[in-house]
Amino acid sequence: MKLIHTTTWYFPDRSGGVEVYIDSLLHGLQAHGVESIVAAPRQGTEEDFYEYNGTLVYRYPVFPNPNKIQQHKQLPHGGFETFANWLKNHKADVYHQHSWRFDCGLHHLAVARKLGMATVVTVHMPEPLCLRGTMMRYAQEPCNGLIDATLCSRCLGIPERVPSWAIKTLSQVPLPVGVAAETKLRGSKSVKLRLLGRTFGIPPLVTEHQHQLRQLAKLADRIVVPSNWQYDAFRLNGVPEEKLILCRQGVANNFTQQITPTKAENGALKIGFLGRWQETKGVQIIAEAVHLLPADVPVELILHATHADKYGEANREKVLALAACDSRIRIAEPLSRQAISEALANFDLLAVPSQWLETGPLVVLEAQAVGTPVLGANLGGIAELVRHGVDGWLVPAKDIKAWTEAIATLAKDRNLLARLRQGIGLVRTMSVVASEMAMLYKEILATP
Repeated sequence: MKLIHTTTWYFPDRSGGVEVYIDSLLHGLQAHGVESIVAAPRQGTEEDFYEYNGTLVYRYPVFPNPNKIQQHKQLPHGGFETFANWLKNHKADVYHQHSWRFDCGLHHLAVARKLGMATVVTVHMPEPLCLRGTMMRYAQEPCNGLIDATLCSRCLGIPERVPSWAIKTLSQVPLPVGVAAETKLRGSKSVKLRLLGRTFGIPPLVTEHQHQLRQLAKLADRIVVPSNWQYDAFRLNGVPEEKLILCRQGVANNFTQQITPTKAENGALKIGFLGRWQETKGVQIIAEAVHLLPADVPVELILHATHADKYGEANREKVLALAACDSRIRIAEPLSRQAISEALANFDLLAVPSQWLETGPLVVLEAQAVGTPVLGANLGGIAELVRHGVDGWLVPAKDIKAWTEAIATLAKDRNLLARLRQGIGLVRTMSVVASEMAMLYKEILATP
């Protein structure tokens, strides 16, 4: 059996959870006689080919400076024909897509379907459901995922004074018209005109987003989701249940699993953080919570944060300012993949204070695999993987006071911490995921 896996990012350019998942899946599938190729976009006008960890990787071009219509996936990106021709010449039994963005999304799935390949889409991010990309309504509370012209438009910034009937009417405007109006008014000196531009541009975008979700359901033979909240949200939007597969993530097959030795009952509580500097990952929440602790609470927060790009730089500066005046907060270097297992095993707790609905995250499973309890936000996939008071501790995501109280409780009660460690059970691995995926591929191919 031959597969093509597509994804927006891949090694060595990027090494996040999705990339680790795909790499582990590919090697797990080899045991089932599945041959895989990875295709991923790269900014520029030229193709590229190389091998990573024993897998052939094809990088197709995405021309710079895509316009709004391309970014919203209504039209293919520049360089798409190069991808389409490559796919035609390297036709596989199954096309498995792991992203839903303009550079690896609807048009790529459609051309695979047109070529007669079986199609699978794994949804690693909330993007097919949420234009915010977070599943947090008004950035404050979890959303159920139902795409609705009025609700979604207001969540994206249309004021309450705009009546619902106006939003519904504007949602029927063709997207290019709405984008053109928004673009023209966005440069105005008048705040009212700029807001009017957003009012013209957002409702058609929501309608297009809903249309693309329906196209995903039509073009994919199966839609794989790693979490229950995604399954429920897709069903709420009318995706047929027979197309949905719940298949949770697993730790990489080569991830070093070890039981954390018994921790000392005295000394500072060592809390680790592994993740991006972006506000959605919540590094600022855990840092502020530690900063608010009384001086007599023995805690050490170790931040192995990554990707201080334009999305995380401001938040990084905020956390650095806290660390400068609080010796309990330590900024450490980002970790290599090889160093993660040992680092996790040396923490008393792993903090996962995400401010959005994760579909995993993988780092929760990795912490559990080495016997380290998770102190996590009570949201999305984290809440599905961590059992409060049994193998970890869940906290209301945005309540900094609650985070502070949770840390103080766990720092003072080391018996409780020991019970949480003992409550961690066996952790799912990617070899199990690969077995389930191999069965899924065979099932699809066996169906006329």
